[in-house]
Amino acid sequence: MLIEVGPATMVIAGEREGKAFPFERREIEAYVGQVLHEIREALPILRLKAYRIKKTDYLPEAAKRMIGAVKAVDEATLTPMAAVAGAVADLVKEHLSLTTETDVLSVNNGGDISICNRSGRVMSIGIADIGSGVPTPYVLKVERTGFFGVATSGFGGRSFTLGLADIVSVMAETAALADAAATLIANRTCVESAGVVRRKARELDPLTDIPDELVTVDRGCLGADAVAAAVAKGEREAARLKSAGVIDDAVVILKGCTMHTIDGKSSVKLEVSHGSKETCHRC
Repeated sequence: MLIEVGPATMVIAGEREGKAFPFERREIEAYVGQVLHEIREALPILRLKAYRIKKTDYLPEAAKRMIGAVKAVDEATLTPMAAVAGAVADLVKEHLSLTTETDVLSVNNGGDISICNRSGRVMSIGIADIGSGVPTPYVLKVERTGFFGVATSGFGGRSFTLGLADIVSVMAETAALADAAATLIANRTCVESAGVVRRKARELDPLTDIPDELVTVDRGCLGADAVAAAVAKGEREAARLKSAGVIDDAVVILKGCTMHTIDGKSSVKLEVSHGSKETCHRC
């Protein structure tokens, strides 16, 4: 089911006993509208760097989720808006999981996905190019039940990035955490190169939550060394977040160079589609 409410465009899918679940569109639209209204009311706070936000008791649940996610990931550089899409997806998923009986439920909010898997089966989640939306050959095979989230960030997406990565896909306990972490890891893939052009975000969007940050507007023709260095920086940040227990795993891709944090203990495997079981190559 496609849901469009204000700036939110969501694809909601559910199954019960192998059949598509018939959701009530109007009820979902009303709930999404309520959540978005609460976020709009809190925007003056949500556009601040997270370290400046001390009290949250008076804020709506969506704002609390956003703030909590970015504080866990990196409160010094991120604003809560880095987790907005994931937090909304989480809230809608949790609302539907309480009001419906589904074996599998997913809420895809513009590429940030909140999932409830009660079926126990392995789930396949494709990774799409953040700029074009075209699927890549890469697939995440997730052996996990209960709630979790997957989010993707990178150059050419809906939001600004400070880095160069084509794709940063993250799996975490919630979509809000995955959203914030994908933003941070993508930002960390920042290296200097002759063709890279950066401008202050306010020059591109006067209402941005990161007005003074230098965001990437053009990457030019990146050499192999720049590509490898950018992806390695992203992987190091992902490994730090995984070691701290903030995320489960992350994949970083730039110009065919791929690194990830997935190991033998992970609940997720990275595979290449079309039958190959080999994981993606490293730089």
